[in-house]
Amino acid sequence: MLSIIITRAQTDEATTLKQIAIAAKRYWNYPDHLIAQWAATPIIDPAAIGRDLVFVARIDDRPVGWYRLMVDRLPAILEDLWVTPEWIGQGLGRALLNHATIECRKRGIDQIELEADPNALGFYLRMGGTVIGERMSEWNRPVPLVRITLMQPLESSLQ
Repeated sequence: MLSIIITRAQTDEATTLKQIAIAAKRYWNYPDHLIAQWAATPIIDPAAIGRDLVFVARIDDRPVGWYRLMVDRLPAILEDLWVTPEWIGQGLGRALLNHATIECRKRGIDQIELEADPNALGFYLRMGGTVIGERMSEWNRPVPLVRITLMQPLESSLQ
């Protein structure tokens, strides 16, 4: 039986979380020069971990995914959701997103918005998201803006 534990991130985990994000982005075969440019940005840092809601999914005590939720505005903003490549498509993203919806509900928030990487758009649509617009990314490509209206918790396929 697979045991996933989702806990609040600690500020000293910023480097590990950044490495997960870079590996996940690399999974989609973006050109190396774009990955290198993006990896040179903070992505996640101790200040963001202390300020925002950042949670880490662990399997066998190893970080395998994380998300960052900004709840200081309405709707909440899902700024990040990253899963290590070996866990993509295994239900971990669903578990993290479900956790984020629970954190929103605790705070009386009923909508989450995010900028979806085009490769992850199908996931967010399956999770109940709706495309509400788009913006041009720093890589000069359209990025869908997605809104998820919270109803019932998503069921996790991880047991």
